[in-house]
Amino acid sequence: MPPAEPEFLVKICGITNLDDALSSVRLGANALGFNFYPKSPRYLEPEQVEKILPEIPEHVLTVAVMVISGEDGLSAPSAVVKRVPSIRAFQLHGLHHESDIPLFEKPLFIATSPMEADRFPNHAILIDTSWGRGKAENWDDLRRIDRPFILSGGLRPGNVREALELLQPAGVDVCSGVERAPGIKDVGKLKRFLENVARVKRALAGEGE
Repeated sequence: MPPAEPEFLVKICGITNLDDALSSVRLGANALGFNFYPKSPRYLEPEQVEKILPEIPEHVLTVAVMVISGEDGLSAPSAVVKRVPSIRAFQLHGLHHESDIPLFEKPLFIATSPMEADRFPNHAILIDTSWGRGKAENWDDLRRIDRPFILSGGLRPGNVREALELLQPAGVDVCSGVERAPGIKDVGKLKRFLENVARVKRALAGEGE
């Protein structure tokens, strides 16, 4: 089920506290990602996320980031929906084919590699094999993708403009590139990243700087 995402997704991922969530939105993000993978340094208990979500403006897409591994009790999206009913969408890692996708009613992004992107023709895709490690994809591989995709992995304030101009993705997703420590955002990096995204969007729309 493709998510009803904003026209151009600007997602700040690995949100662990309300201050970072609100700073991201104030500076221009229209989507926030919350990590539900217990092995991640950015993991939050579902109850912590549920306390943050009521403070997020309604226009912002809130996304549960999950690894479908079967290693923990939260590996099923339906379990998260029960504990965090107000989350609006899911980003699923660890899948290799559409037949692996769990059946439930929330909008989905499938995190995949450039080589496997065509395995998910009926779902919105996010290109990311970095998983929060700040590792960029081979951009030449991404140029071969002939469908809309969200760009993630290795993005930071210094390279997001080049990435947008070269690849023209349907959105961007950043995590470690705007942090000062795992799970703690750097407001200065956030500001520069989101300003650079906005500049490119204006330029591509013919509005200049």
